[in-house]
Amino acid sequence: MTILIVGGSGFLGSELIRQARTAGHTTVATYATGPGRSSPTAWCPLDLRDAGRLDAVIADVNPAVVINASSGGADWAVTAEGPLQLAIVAARHGTRMVHVSSDAVFSGAGRVHYDESCLPDPATPYGAAKAAAETGVLAVHPKAVVARTSLIIGHGSSEHEQLVHQLAAGTVDGALFTADIRCPVHVSDLATGLLELASGGATGIHHLAGTDALNRHVPCQVHLFRFCGVLWGPRRM
Repeated sequence: MTILIVGGSGFLGSELIRQARTAGHTTVATYATGPGRSSPTAWCPLDLRDAGRLDAVIADVNPAVVINASSGGADWAVTAEGPLQLAIVAARHGTRMVHVSSDAVFSGAGRVHYDESCLPDPATPYGAAKAAAETGVLAVHPKAVVARTSLIIGHGSSEHEQLVHQLAAGTVDGALFTADIRCPVHVSDLATGLLELASGGATGIHHLAGTDALNRHVPCQVHLFRFCGVLWGPRRM
């Protein structure tokens, strides 16, 4: 199977490449500014804001599935509009799509449990962009998968882990908060779940996150669940 991984140079994208290649898939990965350290079958430059380039890449690669693991932060054009353009092109070519979203689509206000039926109520520009992307992707590509996840960690290499180490070493200034409750997920587990969704017949929204709800200040202490879900299906408390 040929898999196109959009955002292959990122932390999650690199792990998706590794697992897809290990499983024997032909794996083409895209980058926005430069190739990553992983070794897909081929690298391909791609700007999600360029609809014409998107169409050319999909036509040239002809993937069975495209996994969007790109990250544009709060940049609306990349994070909200880019996935919509990708979904339009994927639907036109009959290509299966898995779009990686975030628990940031939820505010955490007034709830301790979110399942796949809960409506987004973002409290940040990033969350708003992610929520808009979800709506757009599923509107134009109803058979797509939207996989919401949480803080991605693993191997000491994630930006979240690196920040904690830098704060502990005193090399950067900053603060960690007790009010921000997330469900960290190991990058290897998340990639495995995404590839299973990509190769199966699932559609719609799925929550892929860790089992422990933690704040960023005391990571070893379990708190009320803000975001719930386990790999391959909902988890109800």
